[in-house]
Amino acid sequence: MATATATQRSKVEAVHPPTASPRAFRMAARAFLRFPGVEVVWLAVRESREQTAIIRSSEGARSSAALGLQIEPTVGVGGAALLSGEPWHGELGRSGTRALSPEESTFLSAEGAKHLMVVPLCSVGLRGEARAEGVVYAASRRRVAWSEKTIDAARRAAERVARPVRDAQRILEVTQRWQQMWAELVASRECADRCLDQVARQIAADVRSVLRSGIGIVFRLDAASGALHSLAQDGEVIPGEIIPAVRRGQVLPPGCGCAGRAVVLRKPFVAQDYGSGSIVVPPIMAEAVAKLPTLTTMSFPLIERRDVIGAVTVGRLKNTLRDYSADEIRAAEQLAVAAAPLLARAQRAVEHARREEGASELSRLAGSLAQSLTVSAVCEQLARSVLGLVRGKAVTIWASHGAVIFADGRQSRVFRQPKDARLGRILQHVETNLQAFWTPDLANDPRLASPNGTHPPEPIDGRAVLVTPIRISGTLLGLLGVSGDTGRAFTDTDVELVQALADQAALGIANARAYDELQLSNVQLLRHEKLVAMGRLTSALAHELRNPLQNVVALTSELAERSRGTLQEHPEFVDFPDYLRRAHSEAKRAADIVDRLLDHIRERRPTFDTVDLRNIVADAVAIVTPAAAVCKCRLTVVTDDTPVLVRADAIMLRQVVLNLLNNAIDAADQAGEISVHAGLERTDIGVSRAVVSVSDTGRGLAPEHLPRVFDPFFTTKDVGHGVGLGLAICQSFIEQHGGSIRADSPGLGKGTTVRFELPVPR
Repeated sequence: MATATATQRSKVEAVHPPTASPRAFRMAARAFLRFPGVEVVWLAVRESREQTAIIRSSEGARSSAALGLQIEPTVGVGGAALLSGEPWHGELGRSGTRALSPEESTFLSAEGAKHLMVVPLCSVGLRGEARAEGVVYAASRRRVAWSEKTIDAARRAAERVARPVRDAQRILEVTQRWQQMWAELVASRECADRCLDQVARQIAADVRSVLRSGIGIVFRLDAASGALHSLAQDGEVIPGEIIPAVRRGQVLPPGCGCAGRAVVLRKPFVAQDYGSGSIVVPPIMAEAVAKLPTLTTMSFPLIERRDVIGAVTVGRLKNTLRDYSADEIRAAEQLAVAAAPLLARAQRAVEHARREEGASELSRLAGSLAQSLTVSAVCEQLARSVLGLVRGKAVTIWASHGAVIFADGRQSRVFRQPKDARLGRILQHVETNLQAFWTPDLANDPRLASPNGTHPPEPIDGRAVLVTPIRISGTLLGLLGVSGDTGRAFTDTDVELVQALADQAALGIANARAYDELQLSNVQLLRHEKLVAMGRLTSALAHELRNPLQNVVALTSELAERSRGTLQEHPEFVDFPDYLRRAHSEAKRAADIVDRLLDHIRERRPTFDTVDLRNIVADAVAIVTPAAAVCKCRLTVVTDDTPVLVRADAIMLRQVVLNLLNNAIDAADQAGEISVHAGLERTDIGVSRAVVSVSDTGRGLAPEHLPRVFDPFFTTKDVGHGVGLGLAICQSFIEQHGGSIRADSPGLGKGTTVRFELPVPR
């Protein structure tokens, strides 16, 4: 029902467009009725770029037969006055009758005119040239003779009304042209794509022509931000050179520029010298404005149903053209009355077409997302929908932390890594406010100017950018960016529809992540069950093996002691003492492994006391220093000057630090470096934490190994050099203290850092 109503409204608007009022014609004609003896007046007005004049209005006439009559230069008394710019008067039926054209004789005779005065409507051009804008026929049905004084007064009256008459004629022509253009747009169904741009360009061109200006710019007001975005520009301030400060795609923050002032005041605003400093301009425009010649500008708001929807600015050089007059300001107001509904209709037509497409695209996207089980598939569907709906050039999707999670194959230069600083400011704004932000020109938007005034290299095209949040229930999942042709003005409907698509996709992303998490949970659950089973089996085996291993260690030790010196007397047993020592060593190593495994399984309860972490680290370092010296590793220790007190089990913490140091020595190999740090750090929320870190310059860890380093029995050491329980025990001990531990490595061959944190008592 809403669609049908919108379509009917468009048809009604196409059939009944606004037209210029002939009030100026009537007022001009009535001005001559005040002269003595004048009883009937006809007003003929020249069309733009035409030499002929057409009778447009009459006052006091009994018939309308003269309306529409063309007055050709040199034809009749009216044509002579139009050509020469000199008035003519005389009594009809005498010598003057021979000067009348047949058409003039017809309508004058029909009115019973006896005496006639023909006065050209002469105006002075911008450069001082004389121009006849039309001609006035003032007649009397009586025999009267007008004096030269009356003729001079009529000439002066004609000069006063010439400009209003000319402006009224130009405005009438413009509104008729706009009416025809709109009818053609509706008939050709181009409203969805080029309607708004074409209408804005035509308004800029016609307003510039009527107001005799060097440049004309049409702005659209963005209701959300209050900023003005230029839709179209016509003409040049300096022939052959378009001033960068006023080019298409320019953004004016609220109150800035001549147009911004007109919007605030809701009436025309004239700046005698745009670059004099009387106009507030953003810093990004200051350099260009400073280079402007003396430029006079006039701006007037476009108001539709009491709402400002945009503005128009015209300008001309002051050294070649005079300032805007009161007549031109009145003409601007009349043009605004005609242009505002036209621009609003074009805007509504685009929005109506976009909403129809958007409803269809939302439905299609919802169907496709139901089949998408991965985040990448959802992003691909979203990008395809957005590009088709808003005629974009490229789409990029970022995660909430700024990393790119999707970029289409046609990625725009403005979206390439590393990110443009201005794009970064847009992303930060959207992430902070959870509201869309768009600009027609990333490089020409004062809102995105660098605080230090530097300007990074600008891409050639595609600088129009729209970024919306991908959100669900107030939670930010990511950011969607679409680029368009530089100068592209995204409409409110574009923003609404892209946001709707992003919200729809947010559900798909959440579902895809939930599916991934479910799959991961299933894997983790299975792995957990396996670990539990393995733990039970390991615990049972460890308990069963511990006593036999301890017995083997004791027996081999006793045998080694008893065989000392005895077996050496028998040559065939000379190697037995060495074999026994090796057997004792291996049995003891096996027993130690079982003891460590039981330590991990039992998770013995710590005995808490207030300890200084600096002392724990110093004790552990003292123990491993000889081993580090053998490996020629340089050991560096840095601790805070003040105590680092925590509630902890000193034995367990020393075991943690010892394990980390031994791992670092093993990884550092020969002539490596190991650094240890212990101290207090404050978090972002102001809470203090005790921190110990151990870093080495050794073999490092592959990225795929990092998530597994704390798993029991996981090790990157060679076979026989470790069973993978050291870090697992460290994690168990630290977690029993309410702390956390993590490992980081830039990659293989780039060293490793293990860091644990403990809470500090208040």
